[in-house]
Amino acid sequence: MDKEQALELITKYKKGLCSEEEMEILNQWIDEQGHGQPNYQFQSDEQENRLKEDIRFQIKSSLFAKKKKSDHIHLQSILKIAAMLLLVSAIGIWGWNKYSGKQPEQYTSIYNPAGQLKTITLPDGSRVFLNAATRISFPSKFNTTTREVTLIGEAYFEVVHNPEKPFLIYTGKVKTQVLGTSFNVKAYANEPKIMVAVTSGKVGVVAGKSSALLIPNQTADYYIKDGKLLKSTITNASTLKAWTNGTLIFRDQTLNEITRTLIRRYNTNIIIQNNRIAESILNAHFDKNESLENVISVLCTYVDARYKREGTTYLIR
Repeated sequence: MDKEQALELITKYKKGLCSEEEMEILNQWIDEQGHGQPNYQFQSDEQENRLKEDIRFQIKSSLFAKKKKSDHIHLQSILKIAAMLLLVSAIGIWGWNKYSGKQPEQYTSIYNPAGQLKTITLPDGSRVFLNAATRISFPSKFNTTTREVTLIGEAYFEVVHNPEKPFLIYTGKVKTQVLGTSFNVKAYANEPKIMVAVTSGKVGVVAGKSSALLIPNQTADYYIKDGKLLKSTITNASTLKAWTNGTLIFRDQTLNEITRTLIRRYNTNIIIQNNRIAESILNAHFDKNESLENVISVLCTYVDARYKREGTTYLIR
């Protein structure tokens, strides 16, 4: 594999688009670079520490996302990929200019922990609301042709209109493209699907060979296991941004889905011990100052269940 092909794979990997076969090719290429190559070094300890933090986060996300396939994916392999990422990023972000003559791009990575909400402003002036347990990465300065960000978690975007520079969001195998609009993207590593919902403007969603063009009050759901992209219409997509001001609105969601949201929102642990109620479909609305205790109590009333608290863990049965 020549340097141009390697650079293409590095770019795909940073966007989460590499297949397992491509990862093996890239991994083998890295192994072959042990002798006779220039030494690539970080410009500062801060750069190295920031990248290592991103790697730890990606390892954790991979473990959650692939927990059901643990027979085929081993921790040793994941750690090897992490080590590879450290070297590849050193080459691709800070050292590749030795080959291309280009100045290395500077990236910003922001992680919003569980139990918190955060609002940030991107280099082009676009606003992004970050939900709990969410990471967003983007160049410190967008290039002249596109505005690209990578997301793990959930975010509501208010994108500044610019027809000359499309805005692209990469979430695993799903790419979302807009010119300027408002929409919500939900792409947590431990969720079975990636969801894009539009409140204003038009949004294009691409997943593999499938694509969908969304207008207000339309959503696209990409089911990770099946690789299917489904488009649908909802009554009011603006309810999907209610979380940005602390409100919790659940529409036709299972108790399992709801508890995953509560775990992230309240930075706690919830275990459903009764399989009968785990897939119960619920509708509920909670104000932003609602206590977790009250939320769980109301949900248990809906499904005729009981709960008890053991330390920081809530048991529903």
